[in-house]
Amino acid sequence: MSFEKPAVVIDNGSFVMKAGFACDNHPVCMFRTVVGRPSFLRGSYGRDYYDVYIGDNAISKIEDLELSNPVVNGRIVHWDNMERIWHHCFYRELKVAPEDRAVILGCSVKTNMAEKMKCCEVFFETLNTPALCVQSQCVLSLYGSGYATGLSVDLGYDSADIVPIYEGGSISYAHMQTNLAGRQISNIIKRSLTERNIDVKTPTTLEELKKLLYITKDVSMSWRNHKRMFKLPSGEEIEVGQEAFMIAELMFQPDFISGKKTDFLPLHETVFQAAMKCDPEIRNTMYEAVVPCGGLSTIPGLNKRLAIELEELAHRPVNVLTSSESSTVTWLGGATFAGMSDSEKMWVTKKQYEDYGDKIVKNKFL
Repeated sequence: MSFEKPAVVIDNGSFVMKAGFACDNHPVCMFRTVVGRPSFLRGSYGRDYYDVYIGDNAISKIEDLELSNPVVNGRIVHWDNMERIWHHCFYRELKVAPEDRAVILGCSVKTNMAEKMKCCEVFFETLNTPALCVQSQCVLSLYGSGYATGLSVDLGYDSADIVPIYEGGSISYAHMQTNLAGRQISNIIKRSLTERNIDVKTPTTLEELKKLLYITKDVSMSWRNHKRMFKLPSGEEIEVGQEAFMIAELMFQPDFISGKKTDFLPLHETVFQAAMKCDPEIRNTMYEAVVPCGGLSTIPGLNKRLAIELEELAHRPVNVLTSSESSTVTWLGGATFAGMSDSEKMWVTKKQYEDYGDKIVKNKFL
C-alpha cells in the first residue's frame, strides 16, 4: 500500500523499543520499554501533578522512580503506559505526527487477537494513525534476513521463542520456548556475584556485564584467554571470567552447568524439535534459514555453536544466518515488509476500521 510519507516501523520489544522509518536501514531510536513515576506516589496516580519518565530517562533516575514494564513475556499488560511510550516514540524520538504516518507494529508471537484489537483502538482512536499493520516479530525477523521461510530464533529478555515460518506465515503449533531468556541470565549473573559477596545494585550494571558473555564452539578456552575484568560503578575492578564463560554455556547445557535439573531447554534441541514438529515435506526447508534475533543473539560465538549442534542433530547442513546487528533484524524486517507489494492486503486503514470495526481486524490479522 503506497503512502505519501514513509511508514513508521515500531518493534515493540519487552526490553527495548525500536522505532524508525521504512525508508531507512536502521532504527532512528532505541530505548528501554519502561515508564517511571515518582516512587512517593505509591500507586496514587492522578491526584497531584508529577513528571512521567520514559525509557532511558526513567532508568537514569531508577532510585527515585517506581518503574513499570508495560510489556511482560511478550504481552502488553499496562495499556496506559504502552500508549505513553508510543506517544513518546512519535513526538519525542521520531518528531512526527502519528496522524501523518502509517504504522507497522511488530508484536510478540504470543499476542492474541484481543490485544491486536486493542492496538487498533489506540492507534486509530487515540493517535489517529491513517493505517496500521500488526505483524509477528518472528515473521519480520525472517523478512529482515531476506527470507520468507525458515526458523526464527528470538532470544529476547522475557522469553526465548523458536517459531517456524513458512512463506511469511508462522506455524503456531510448532512454536517452542527454551524458558531461558535475558531476564533469567541477569538473575543468574547477579546470584553468582552475590555468592562472591559482590553486590550489583542496578539493572544497568547487569546489562553491561552481559556484554562480556561469550560461547565457544567446543566448550573449551585456554586459561590465557579466560580472564575477563569488569569495572563496577564504584570503581572497583572484579574478575568475571567464570561468569562470562559458564553462564552463556547454560543456553546449550543448562542442567550440566547448573549441576541440577532445571526447566531450561537446550537451545539447539529446542530449535531441532520445532523443526521436527513441521510437516515432513517442509522440514528440511526450515534449516536453510535459521535466524537468531533479539538481545541474546548478539553473544559472540552463539551462531557458530548453534550451527554445529544443529548439524549433529539434523544430520544435514544448516544455514544459521549471521548479522552484525541481529538485535535490530526484526525492525529491518518491518521496513522491508512495508515496501513489499504483497503487503497491501495486510494493512487496516482508519476508514476500514471505522466502517467495519473488529471484523476487519480479525480478517486482516488472524
